[in-house]
Amino acid sequence: MRSITLLTGLLVCYFAHAHDKICKSDGSGINAIVRTVGTKIVAYKKYDNPTGPDYTIPRKKISSIVYETGGQDNFKQDNDKSTKYGPKRINYGKNVFCVIPGAYSASLDGTINDAAIGISYERQLDKFGHISFYLPVLVNFTSSKDFRQYDDQYLSTGTETNFGSYHSYTFMPGVKFYPASNKEKVRYSLGASAFATFGKEPGSVYNYDNYNGGGSVSPVTGDYSYALYGLMISNSVNFSVTKNIFLSLDLATGFPISDNRHANNDEIDELASPFIQFAFKVGYRF
Repeated sequence: MRSITLLTGLLVCYFAHAHDKICKSDGSGINAIVRTVGTKIVAYKKYDNPTGPDYTIPRKKISSIVYETGGQDNFKQDNDKSTKYGPKRINYGKNVFCVIPGAYSASLDGTINDAAIGISYERQLDKFGHISFYLPVLVNFTSSKDFRQYDDQYLSTGTETNFGSYHSYTFMPGVKFYPASNKEKVRYSLGASAFATFGKEPGSVYNYDNYNGGGSVSPVTGDYSYALYGLMISNSVNFSVTKNIFLSLDLATGFPISDNRHANNDEIDELASPFIQFAFKVGYRF
């Protein structure tokens, strides 16, 4: 009888001092005797009631367990990477500001051969980022090749005149559709937009004057302002390198619907042919 009393006293003394520490994600702690550690829950007894009922706590609410033996289990990293619905993905920002260090447009008829640089802004419109509004703005450096065939057409010289340096500005507001959610690192998008290009051309291209009778040639000086309007269909592959750094490779096809680049005193109005545009973007997501 005396031995039983002594053993009971030793057990009470042991459980009163030996316990595990469950550290919760909210910073609080539980002094406990851990029974089992499962993939979803942790079962334990209260350290001051070792013969009492088992309690459970979701594992996702635990950052670590420090055992009375000195060992430790850490769950914070696992909890950061996964949820009960599966692995967690980074929730990327809904805004993207991009620099376009390189773009190039080329038309079938050879009247567009323009390298460009620019910027763009994109805003996701829904929770999962499937639809977004975007607005690229380009500065196009017009090639002399854009004008040469009109020089030949109107002057019939057959020469390749150097018309100097000209540039234009293109605005392309539109919408994009992303099949994948905004939590994916690599996404494809399909876009549709309108575009408007404003610029100047050398007036010397348009030297043919039917108003002065008989198709005579009269010199034209100065620059000619023009506007080019149309629609674009774009495809892009988008890479989220980090949570904030964003890369994009774009391929678009443009369809002009209004073009007065070739209108002059002869009232010639030639519509530019469809063109292809390549662009590389480096952006910041926030």
